[in-house]
Amino acid sequence: MDWVMNRLLQLMSLLMLLTACGNGADEASDDDETQRAPVTVSVDDFSMTVETFAPRRVKQTAASYSGVKAITLAFYDDNNTEVYKSTQLRADNTGYITFGEFSCSLPIGSYTMVVLGYGSERAMTLTGKNDATFTNDRVRETFVYSQAVNIINTSVVNLSATLSRVVAQLAVYSTDHRPASATQVRMSFSAGGAGVNPVTGLATTSSGFSNTVPISTKVGATTGSGSFLFLNSDEQTMTVTVDVLNEAGNVLFTRVISDVPLRRNRVTNLRGSLYSSASSSFTLESSWLDEVNISF
Repeated sequence: MDWVMNRLLQLMSLLMLLTACGNGADEASDDDETQRAPVTVSVDDFSMTVETFAPRRVKQTAASYSGVKAITLAFYDDNNTEVYKSTQLRADNTGYITFGEFSCSLPIGSYTMVVLGYGSERAMTLTGKNDATFTNDRVRETFVYSQAVNIINTSVVNLSATLSRVVAQLAVYSTDHRPASATQVRMSFSAGGAGVNPVTGLATTSSGFSNTVPISTKVGATTGSGSFLFLNSDEQTMTVTVDVLNEAGNVLFTRVISDVPLRRNRVTNLRGSLYSSASSSFTLESSWLDEVNISF
């Protein structure tokens, strides 16, 4: 009987030893999986080719260019799963020390880094590395940057991002005077969209959309209204409908302009009689200029 008891005690000791070794292996594996590298990202400049986007004529940094009111940084793994995202609002400096500088940590692995700089005080919605949209807001001036990032160990990784403007702009100028009833201008585009792929800088849709902006010029004066949009290619020609609205949103006057050329990082100007029911003809300058001007 003593021999049997001794044998049972030996087996129990062996079992406890094996169990302890197994737990140690699991813990080591978990430690490997949770090793993280500290990462800093500096949005240090804007490649705006600003000489073609009047009136901004000088290259500017993220901190100095007031046209960018927010910056969003995100990292996505190979499955397009978000592993980190942070937004800095220029007007709210409680969450950052220097506007455009971020610090985070990432597990060892491969990622796509996406950076967005934009002229809205509301954070853009990122549903993945290929889809960003403005939430409850019209399209604003937008800059993007993306790159592949490989974290191979726990050493510090320092990254920088130079943002490039990817919007086109349409500006509508009246040669006649604003009546008191006219309070808004709606610009409807037959192509392009309100969402952007941060990796390509191109629109995520091609069905077109509308932007409505208030008229800020006083009654009795000529007016100017602008709208940004994302294109499906670097250059795109489309039909633009310009509606003048009253305060209730009813259409007062309409202009339909065909074959309007738009280009990323360029301004296309429409000029003509806006506050009239009379029909108009349109003249198009066919060559690309710093600003493309169309008279109507």
